[in-house]
Amino acid sequence: MAGITFGEEGSVPGTSQAAGDAGQNLLKGILSAPTDADAAKRISTGGAELKKMAEKGSFAINEAGLQAYLKACDKFLGGFDYWRGQLQRLTQPAKMGGSEYAKKVADFNAKVAGGDDQALLPNLQLMYKGIEDAKAALQIARKNYRETEEAHNITFAKITKELDQQ
Repeated sequence: MAGITFGEEGSVPGTSQAAGDAGQNLLKGILSAPTDADAAKRISTGGAELKKMAEKGSFAINEAGLQAYLKACDKFLGGFDYWRGQLQRLTQPAKMGGSEYAKKVADFNAKVAGGDDQALLPNLQLMYKGIEDAKAALQIARKNYRETEEAHNITFAKITKELDQQ
């Protein structure tokens, strides 16, 4: 996570366990999240936590880190409509034959795609919200980084001026 700083406002970057947890919650399980409701919830919660932290000034990111993470967020968000559409089609039971077994399999497949809170479609939508929040957090965190960098530059300029006057 190069270029990212987590921590309470004014603290030493990287020392806040809670901030690191938020980032880990977001990233943990991204590959398994569509098939794992808990992982999808972690992504959603992690994105929301990152956004709250960034709004409080507890999360900062430099330009290189921002661009890398935005690229990943945009890739997911850009493909969302396609995959949602594909999953939406799967929520309708397929015509698999007239036997009772075929009907049960078709109904089960439709349920797996979108039939309850554990299904693929709701998990994908949870992930979308988390990634959207994470993207917003990244934008805020970049602003936080710039403000911190500017404050350090001002302080450094004052110190340099004082040293030059001695």
